[in-house]
Order: sequence, then structure tokens, then C-alpha cells
Amino acid sequence: MRKLLKTIAPKAWGDGLVKANELGKSLVQMFNVTRMLDVGCGAGELTLEFAEVAASREIHGIEYVEEMKQQAQERGIICTQLDMNSCWPFPDNHFELILSSQSIEHVHNTRLYLEECYRCLVPGGQLLVLTENLASWVNIGALFFGWQPFSTTNINGWSLGNPLIWHKDIPREEFFGFDLETYQETGISGTVGHIRVLAYKGLSDLLKKVGFRQVEMHSRGYLPFWGSLSDFLCTIDKRHGNFLVATGFK
Repeated sequence: MRKLLKTIAPKAWGDGLVKANELGKSLVQMFNVTRMLDVGCGAGELTLEFAEVAASREIHGIEYVEEMKQQAQERGIICTQLDMNSCWPFPDNHFELILSSQSIEHVHNTRLYLEECYRCLVPGGQLLVLTENLASWVNIGALFFGWQPFSTTNINGWSLGNPLIWHKDIPREEFFGFDLETYQETGISGTVGHIRVLAYKGLSDLLKKVGFRQVEMHSRGYLPFWGSLSDFLCTIDKRHGNFLVATGFK
């Protein structure tokens, strides 16, 4: 069983993530952008992909992990190191496009996070949010058995609460790409785990409550499937895909 999971799980999860990124790029409506921001930009690879689609002349990022911040800067991204649960040091109406990819689930202050996105966007600016879906069928299945949902099994660097965690025996530093102990000591637990994983309706309502208009919700990664079948199932049942892809405008 464990061997089968190690074959299927990363393939289905990885395919869903790639398809979510592709869908996110296809939803970009802001072009020849003066400034864009990637919130939680990591090392910056995906940031540059979205910046290329938007033809952004100035690329900014927020990243708390020092190692990843340095890598992003080496790629030419103007990267600010800060805790995303706090207010951001950017002026009002500053960015035309803001990307939040696999970041919102790592913060405690979800409301402030989205309010800062809204404040920092120019009128008419676009926000893209890509995140795991608490209401994916694999998470629902885990809850049925009394297990921790797959999207919340990483608790401060420990993988627990679900006997089907496929990456449980992978060394923590190797899996996350940075020294977990360093960031565990900061008390900002979002750097080493998911804090609040949103469902389809929760993310949609939050975006509208903050003030975003023309909110669209999509999903990708209908686990345990992948490829064209996964895409088709997400099209007819977008509330239960593994990755949510949302967009809205100021």
C-alpha cells in the first residue's frame, strides 16, 4: 500500500499543482504591468513565469525564509522579508497584479492578508489566489475516517494524524528545502505548516467580503486522478478539486 501511494500520490498531486499554475496564468488579464507582487514568492521561479505572462517591468516579492529570499533576489526580484500576518510596507494603489500561490494557507491573519492585497492593488488591479482546498474529496475522505485532512497533516514540521501520508519518511529539510528548526524558533508557525486551509465557499466569501469584484472560482487536481480525466472532473465539479484557483479585481 505504501509503495502504491508513493507512486500515485506525488504524481496526482504534482499534476494538479502544475495544472493549477497553468490555469492561473491563463486567467491573467493585466498586461504590460508596471509593478506586480508575489506574496510568498519562495525562490521566485513561479513569480517569473507569471511576470512573463503579465509583461511586468518591475517584479516584487514577499518571502520570510532567508534562503528563499536570497534566491529570489538572485533572479532579479525585489524581495521584501516580512511576516505576512502583519501590514505590508507598500503604498496604497501600488501594484496592478498580485499573485498569492500556495501562501494564504500559511498565515494566521487571513483577513488582514487579503485586505493588504486589496489595499496595495491599483483600482482595477487583479488578484490571483492559488491554494489547497479543504473540501477536496481526499480531505473529505480523511475526515470520514477520523483522520487529519491531507492538507493539514503538517503541524510545525511534523507529519501526523493520517496513516496515508506518502512523504512521512522523507527528511524534513529535504522535503521543505530549508532548515525547519530555524523557522520553528521564530514562532511564526506558518513557515513550517498550513494554518488555515480554506474551502471553495470560504475563499469565495472572503474575497467578496474584502471588496473584490468579478470573483471567479476554479479548481484543478481531482485526486487521486491526473491528466485529462482530472481536468474534466474539475470542470464539472470545481468545488472538490485539490487546488483552488481564484481571481478577483479591485
